[in-house]
Amino acid sequence: MSSLGTNLIQVIKDKEFQAVTKDLTEVVIDSNIAEGLLKDVPLLSTIIGTFNTVTNIKDKLFLKKILTFIYELKSISENKIEEQINKIEEDLKYRTKVGEKLLFIIDKCEDTDKASLTGLLFKSFLEKKIDYDQFITGTNIIEKTPLPDLMFFIENDVEELELDNGGSEFVSYGLMEIRVTKPNIKVGDEKYYGDKYIPSDNEILPDRLEITDFEIVASISWIGQILRENLCKE
Repeated sequence: MSSLGTNLIQVIKDKEFQAVTKDLTEVVIDSNIAEGLLKDVPLLSTIIGTFNTVTNIKDKLFLKKILTFIYELKSISENKIEEQINKIEEDLKYRTKVGEKLLFIIDKCEDTDKASLTGLLFKSFLEKKIDYDQFITGTNIIEKTPLPDLMFFIENDVEELELDNGGSEFVSYGLMEIRVTKPNIKVGDEKYYGDKYIPSDNEILPDRLEITDFEIVASISWIGQILRENLCKE
């Protein structure tokens, strides 16, 4: 895993990276892995060669996810890649090298669709739209959110949801958070209890209170906003 992670970063930082990714289309990824044609691309062969064979289904799917992730990094300028990756590699705060961390993240993606979204988010990191911690947090959300729910959230401008109308699920994913609106509290007139019943002090005040405009809703979280802004394909 460690050597593969190193190879992945070398590929991404290579000066020929953009030239390769221009030809690395989704069709090529889907159709040519089995035949091994991508091994003829020198730059990509450093990754593909790590796998002794791609006839193993698990390895084949993992390789497809890696290539799908790489494909989303097309159009990134070389200097941005070098600068951002080196900054994290040199930061003592992070014990896991970027390449190895990316492999762990990609491996957890259940399919190429999520690998694609992860690639888009890493692209935003390389473009300095988000920081590395936000990237890591975002990938955790991508991993645990069912793809249909994730795509619905990304593609729709839903800012709030009732908890019993899907909101609680989005809160559990981290895409939304509980928001309690400030209630409007008014003390009304004293209630008449009749001539024979004398209420206690604990009964009088609650009976006079009128509470309005009080809601508990699911509202978009900060990381949900980041994912929506960076994963929504135009």
